Amino acid sequence: MVNHVIFIVYLVIFLLSNIGYGYLFASLFDKDLKSLNYGYLGILGFFFIIFISILSSFLSSHNYIHNSLLHLIGLLVFFINFFIDKDKNIIELKRLGLIFLIFGSGIYLFKNHDDFGYYHLTYALNLSHNGFILGTGALGHGFRTMSSLFYYHSTLYLPFIKFYLFHSGPFFILIYFNYIVLTKIFNKFKKKQIDIIYFFSLLNFIFINVAFYRIAEHGTDRSGQILLFLIFIIFLEIFFLKKPKNQKNTMLNFLLVAVLLAITTKVLFIIYSIIVLVIFYKDNYYKDYFVKKNLKIITVLILGFMMNPLVNFFSTGCLFYPEEKTCLSKKFDWSVPIEEVKYMKIHYEWWAKAGGGPGYDSEIKKEDYVKNFIWVENWIDRHFFNKVSDTLLGIIFIAFINLILFKGKTKKKIKLKKIFLINSILIIFFLEWFLVHPSMRYGGYVLFALPIFIYTSRKIETYIILKKKLHLASIFLIFLTLVIYNVRNISRINFEVNNYNYDLLKSPFFNVENVDVKIMDQVDNFKIYKTVSGSCWGAPTPCTHRSALKVKYWNNFKVITKDDK
Repeated sequence: MVNHVIFIVYLVIFLLSNIGYGYLFASLFDKDLKSLNYGYLGILGFFFIIFISILSSFLSSHNYIHNSLLHLIGLLVFFINFFIDKDKNIIELKRLGLIFLIFGSGIYLFKNHDDFGYYHLTYALNLSHNGFILGTGALGHGFRTMSSLFYYHSTLYLPFIKFYLFHSGPFFILIYFNYIVLTKIFNKFKKKQIDIIYFFSLLNFIFINVAFYRIAEHGTDRSGQILLFLIFIIFLEIFFLKKPKNQKNTMLNFLLVAVLLAITTKVLFIIYSIIVLVIFYKDNYYKDYFVKKNLKIITVLILGFMMNPLVNFFSTGCLFYPEEKTCLSKKFDWSVPIEEVKYMKIHYEWWAKAGGGPGYDSEIKKEDYVKNFIWVENWIDRHFFNKVSDTLLGIIFIAFINLILFKGKTKKKIKLKKIFLINSILIIFFLEWFLVHPSMRYGGYVLFALPIFIYTSRKIETYIILKKKLHLASIFLIFLTLVIYNVRNISRINFEVNNYNYDLLKSPFFNVENVDVKIMDQVDNFKIYKTVSGSCWGAPTPCTHRSALKVKYWNNFKVITKDDK
């Protein structure tokens, strides 16, 4: 019972601390952002904590003291702002609490995804124990592709809970997403603003909570894709609807933060920054945006964008690993050898194109397999069926149900000009995805869902729908989504209880395997550990399954290098 209290109390602390940092971010960089609801502020704060975490990791470990001070500040800022407008914030807090309770079943799990014990847990734990170490790319492939979620999770390392909420970042993103979308839907219904954004928000809400219900499978990529769905809701809102200039500026600033946050979760999502350029150049809006008022937030966003290549460089010697043209492999002791960079670039593309996986491995050489569409036939057989096809059928089914429930007489035609521009952008995104990394986890869910949902939303917008029918259909779809989300999670928890001996009544903490390690090398108190077998999990850090590594100090920084002897 005590563990459950600790678990819930810390979840609430972090949930509110994120919002507190959202307020702090707004106060420092754009005060108009403070007018946004808790969902938006939560995501802004999530980004700001990551920003602080990356900077502070070069100076200190994210230990109990660091993290206690960090979240104490977040809570103080939250409650200061809470009492400034108490009546409004009581309503917001009640909504947040309700959404937290409704979606709370998702945070309980015993078994995480396969990469969690391999590097997700130990990457964040290394930051908590040691702070940033130069050359962490030598520990394994997973340490070479930075994700901001690891930096966020390292700030959750606190007494009693330790690392047992290092899976909660995706849960918080899901909570804030649902808060934003549900509030948007209900507000639009109340104000009788039944437009494309209303239906598009509803479709995205249904899909994400049905398809992404299992937090253990989120890793770093699904959280990034949830952000992309949110980004497109805001993008369409700015693109289709006329807003006062100050509101447009506020939403664009949030959009910029959300795009940057998505990029930091998975650098492959950098291509989605194109939609920001579309907004800037639509009606020459950049002339209104690049003014003195926005200088501070533009500066922090530029610094935030630089964080990813900075971390990559000090981990691997490459600004954007595994892009060899950005590597300075011969310059620094911690650099990954250029031959290995080239090999891994091909390997990642080979894997994304279904060249290998559990139980199979293409007989064609990797460097040949990825060329000239040789891979397409195998990709269709191994990946399209059934990963893509099942998802696509689900998306079509969701769209069809919405079309049926909201069906009415057509009141106006669809304006093709704006839809053509948006579809052109999506085609560019799809071609880049399909030609380079055609795996669902690398953005496939977004690219298959968005065109169908945009068309469906635009189609339903043309219907004449009676208010009662609109209300009943919307409530039914939202309620059904919540039921499916919870039934699937409760079923999953029941499976884990019965098959993995998950004693949920005793403790809500996820499973961590016991690992035997030995010291591989040591300089003073700086040690590197090697597992006797298997992954590192929660072992002392820095930890690796590799051999022939050594540690040293360089200008007061800890460094991991390969032992060439």
